[in-house]
Order: sequence, then C-alpha cells, then structure tokens
Amino acid sequence: MSMKDLIIRLKMMIFSIIGLPKRFLKNIKRNITITKNNKSKKTRTQPQIFLIGTPEYGNLGDQLIAVAEIEWLRTYYPDYELSEFTHETLMKDKDCKMLLSQINNNDLIFLQGGGNLNDLYLKCEGIRRRVISACPENKIVLFQQSIFFSATEKGESVKTETCSVYNKHENFTVITREDKSFETAKEIFAPLKVLKYPDMATYLFGKLKPARNIETSGIITCLRDDAEKFYPDEKLEQMKSVLGKDSMLSQADTNIKKYVSPENRIREIQRLVDRISTHEVMITDRFHGVIFSILAGTPCVVLRSSDHKIVEGVKWFKDVEGVFYAENIDDVPMLVEKAKAVGRIETPDFTHYFDELYSELNI
Repeated sequence: MSMKDLIIRLKMMIFSIIGLPKRFLKNIKRNITITKNNKSKKTRTQPQIFLIGTPEYGNLGDQLIAVAEIEWLRTYYPDYELSEFTHETLMKDKDCKMLLSQINNNDLIFLQGGGNLNDLYLKCEGIRRRVISACPENKIVLFQQSIFFSATEKGESVKTETCSVYNKHENFTVITREDKSFETAKEIFAPLKVLKYPDMATYLFGKLKPARNIETSGIITCLRDDAEKFYPDEKLEQMKSVLGKDSMLSQADTNIKKYVSPENRIREIQRLVDRISTHEVMITDRFHGVIFSILAGTPCVVLRSSDHKIVEGVKWFKDVEGVFYAENIDDVPMLVEKAKAVGRIETPDFTHYFDELYSELNI
C-alpha cells in the first residue's frame, strides 16, 4: 500500500469513528474556490480539479451529492486545488467562457452527478456538452448518474445529440448508479469507460449523522409533486388516511424550493436529517429521500417513481435492515408496521465502493 493510500485509509477510519470533522460541518469552503476563481491558466503550472455543475437551487438531494463529491475529492486527491463552478454561475456565463478560460489541458474535470442525464433537464445537459466539447485533452469524469431517455421523438433526439458529443471524447468516464443505467450507458456510450457505483451521497454514510439522539414518534412523508411522481394524488391521500388512524403524520421534502448557497448546504442538509430522525418511519418516493432516511437512522418505506431511479437504486440497500420497498401502495401500512419494529437503522459501510472507484478511475 502506497503512502497516499495509507493516508486515505486512515482518514476514512477517523471519519467513521468521530463523524465529519468540525471544519466540514461549519464550512465546506476550506481549500476550495467556489465560482470565483480568478487564476488564469497562464499564471499557474500545477494541475487542479474543477467540479462543475453543482447546485445552488433547493434540491437537497443534489446538494447532498455535492457535499459528498467535495469531501471525496478532498480525501482521495489531497494534492489538488479544488475549484467549484455551480450550475447557476455557469448559466450566467455564456458558453462557459469564464470557466474554460481557467482550465489547463492537464487539469482534471469532474461533472456533478444526479438523475438528470435524460431529456427532462436540458440546461444541465447543455453545460456538460459545452465543457466536454471544449476540453478534448482533459480527463473528464461524470459522477454517478441515472440515465433515462423517453420513448418519444424528443427523447430520441436528445439521446442522439448527447451520444454525438460524449463519444467523441477519448478521455471521458461515465459513472452510473444502478444496473439499468449501466446497461444503457454501455450500449449508447460504447467508446467510453463506463462504471457503476452507488450514488455519491452514500459516501456520507457514517460521516453525517443526526445532531443528537432523541425520542421518536409518528410518520414523516417525503413525496414527489412533479413529473416523476408515479401514484396519483387520490391514491396517496388514501394511503395517508389509513396511516393517520394509528400514527401522527408530518410532511417534509428534499426539495425546499429556495436558494441554497454552497456555504449553507450543510446547515440545510443537517436540518432535514435532524427532522427525519425524530420520526419512527419515513415514507418516500424520492431516491435521496431513502438516503436521507438512512443518514437519519430512520426506517423507511419506499414507493416507486415514474422512472427506474427508485426501483433500481433501492437495490443498493437490499441488505440494510429498515429499508422496505413497496411493490404496491396498498402494502404500505403493513410495511410501516415492519419498519416500526426495526427501531433504528444501523448505517451501512460503503467505504469499499469509494476505495474501488478511486482505484478504477486511476487518475
């Protein structure tokens, strides 16, 4: 084992014992330049890492991914300076000129992960395409994604355009986060290196925890109200009515619909983890709702969404006692009782996945 690998392993052991260090919980900006890096590529010789497309919007699932990506990059690439360019900054930077003016050919580029490699979120895709096309010499990694192109004329068109850009890059790695996306990526991105690992947010298992242990009561829901929702409102209200006969119900969401700056990510994430942790059970059809539930130690009943993100993604947690997938919404009351019987979730250790990812990227 190299000295660098030994240092990484020691860091992981420390984090697993004491949780994330105070500097992480207080401010994630240490040793990272966020959106305002003014160093031109002509004034430096050392390569650095650019993390591109992170959120300032209120989707706390995407914010959780960003926190995990930053901490993973800091841990596994400690010798690199890390610069973050958010999605919002790049939307204001026409053709990503400010970003591209700072990138040298020997810099490493990492693109924000999530569930937006599809024909729904074309603004995210537009940024990725511009960066990939403009940086043919750089090693580029797309963090864990779910891939879904609808069986429509628009879906086929977006898929064709995406493939035409991605497949021209000789040093581009696409990481998927479940089986179906992995198989799709291998088919449509055949010239590229394609990997499969758990969602980046799972890197925080054992590191990000509830602020304190308190008594739990009631059920909390975290349900979609968008195009990815599978069950109609009528079925969801029927479910809540049945559950409300025996338990107090409260409602939360991973989409808080407000601006969340990089400086405030941890505060908002911790607030949601703490709130979930006060409940006996969580019911969610959001993939990151499941991850938040595990972080909070709260047993979870999982409903399907309109695409394969939940159905496929929940397979990573098949051995986690306290995560129950509902094949049918009518099964939810029975699964809630099973979840209550679990008590608290014992957080799984996913460290080995992220050790393997670092080794497999080999950059």
